[in-house]
Amino acid sequence: MKKQLKQQTLDQQRAKSKKPRCCWLILSLVLLAVVAWPVYQRYRLTVPQQLYNQGEKLESLGQIAAAQKVYQQLYQQYPQAEIAPAALLRSGSIWQHDRRQDQQALRNYLQLEHDYPDNPLVQTAREEAARIVKYSLRDYSRAIEFYQHLLDSTTARQDHYRYEIADCYFRLDNYVQARIELEILQQRYPQTELLPELLYRKGGLLLLEKRHDDARRDWQQLIDQFPDSPYRVQARFNLAKLLEEDDRLEEALKQYQQLTDLPQPLILEEKIEHLKQRIKKKKKVI
Repeated sequence: MKKQLKQQTLDQQRAKSKKPRCCWLILSLVLLAVVAWPVYQRYRLTVPQQLYNQGEKLESLGQIAAAQKVYQQLYQQYPQAEIAPAALLRSGSIWQHDRRQDQQALRNYLQLEHDYPDNPLVQTAREEAARIVKYSLRDYSRAIEFYQHLLDSTTARQDHYRYEIADCYFRLDNYVQARIELEILQQRYPQTELLPELLYRKGGLLLLEKRHDDARRDWQQLIDQFPDSPYRVQARFNLAKLLEEDDRLEEALKQYQQLTDLPQPLILEEKIEHLKQRIKKKKKVI
């Protein structure tokens, strides 16, 4: 009996001694986890940035394919990372400008818009996508949709997007709608930096519609308001041509002779000589 009591007492003492050690072990593990978890999270957060930096370095070394592979790896493995949209944009840029594979670039840009619709880089992706569709794929009808989407999604660069839409209609041979888009642009953004080019092109479209007086008005406005514009010289040449077509030959000749800064002097010389001959023939008839 004494032996049994003694053994029970010893067992109880051992149990009591083990319990504190066990509690301390669990508590230590919990504390370790609390400390280690943020460290681990910070490490995970730095991995995407490290990958992005690696991609930039590879690009700077001219290792374009390797850089793109790193950007794609970043996007695929860490899609929630803050830097992931930038990686996707860089991948699209490589497809577009370095590897000349526009369809692949377009997929990247559209993927960026789909996955990160609220990210500021979406605007750049949309612009590049529209540029690919218009200038590389030459799908002008679809490009109009892309630029219209840009018009609807931001207040920035609205004049440029409207001009691109007008140009798309021009390339589709829809000259009336192209002229309408330019007029909308002029009405809404009278101070746009595109105004000289706008006036020049709208004058040409008005001429196609046989609206000579309106064309003259736009070209004269261009000449008066923008003396340093490269479109000014061509506008003066066009006004001289209109005078010639109206059989106002003396006035036309005077205008041609004043065009000393025309980029194609040989064309101007031929024009002047041809007009002089016409004037001589007309005087003989009289």
